Amino acid sequence: MTNNINDSSFISRDYLNVNVGKRVRMECELNNSIINGNRKGLWLRLEDAEVYFYSRIRINSDERFHIEEGKIFHMINNTSSYYIITYSLIIDDVQLSDSGTYSCQQDNNIIKLFILNIVERPYFITHEYSTILRTQVGKNISIICEAQGKPKPYINWIKKMNENKQKMMINCSITSNICQLNLVNVNRYHNGIYECVATNILGTIGRFYEIDVQFPPNVSILREKSSYLIGDTLLLECFIDTNPESDIQWLHRYTQDINKDIDLSRLFYKEYFDHNHYKIDNDIWYIKQEQLNATRWKTTLFIKRIPRRLFNTTFICRARNSHGENEEMIKIIEKDDLSKDNYHRISIKPIISTSNLSFYPNERSLSNTTQILEMTNYINNQSKNNFNIFILFIYLSIIFISIII
Repeated sequence: MTNNINDSSFISRDYLNVNVGKRVRMECELNNSIINGNRKGLWLRLEDAEVYFYSRIRINSDERFHIEEGKIFHMINNTSSYYIITYSLIIDDVQLSDSGTYSCQQDNNIIKLFILNIVERPYFITHEYSTILRTQVGKNISIICEAQGKPKPYINWIKKMNENKQKMMINCSITSNICQLNLVNVNRYHNGIYECVATNILGTIGRFYEIDVQFPPNVSILREKSSYLIGDTLLLECFIDTNPESDIQWLHRYTQDINKDIDLSRLFYKEYFDHNHYKIDNDIWYIKQEQLNATRWKTTLFIKRIPRRLFNTTFICRARNSHGENEEMIKIIEKDDLSKDNYHRISIKPIISTSNLSFYPNERSLSNTTQILEMTNYINNQSKNNFNIFILFIYLSIIFISIII
């Protein structure tokens, strides 16, 4: 009886999944009368009728293919004696092109079929690529990610959201083995790490890209309150969103002439820093700056006690980078003190404590004479007010007596 591919009831089949680059062995059993006799064995691939070996004779020139024979057992009966042998086709360093149905045959009879499926881990087509992509706000950006494998890999984009490795899926346009990431009219929130991921049953690979959207600084000031009393603590916090990093300044504007603005940042770092180390421990006023994340900064202006001369003046937080400049201003307003119980009480502590605050290189602490003068003026003003009240009381008393008489 002749076996053929359509007569499946008589044909044994093996299904083999083999990784690219591996070695595969397809083994079938024949008796030596086929090998040595008139009937010959052969190996061929059914899809293209490619014959690889006829008996021990190589037909295909591909040296990765070769034959191995081995005896299994010796069969003896009344009329004949023969060996059952293995007649194996071996392929080294298998490639995707080796996939197919291989037939072990004796002449036209199919002894066994091997369905060979070559599989491959995903891999990226392009080996050279830019890991950092810089652009500006308002621009469009596209990144092509192309990967292959067998089975065909599933390709998608994800964005790393924070340090806890939480990720967000990003849609992409898919054609064949390409997944193209398209970002339109980008803004600063598109900054971050993006990963192209390709996955099939054999594994997952990833490729990282950093998108660096550059933009001019955006400045905002956070303050605890809008008005202050003499001696209050002033704490101004300024937040700057910027990329690339900005030159950040605190300025003091005490006149209408902007050319006379005082650069407090330069003054502070010149006075109190030397090669990134504090020269003195300053608790009267300070400026502090810290980086919150890749594109966000915070700078703090602290004044322990507000002196009178700072009222009705303006503090400015300014940032400047290669793409532009931005600033935010705040005016220091004196709070109405009428609500306080000590309206007629003389407060000496603020005058003395704020005398140590100096924003200006040539300014010195208030002298004792200056303090006494300020106190004297305050007392005189209070005395004048009391005298005026006394005169008004006498005048009203005279009018009241004249009405009675």
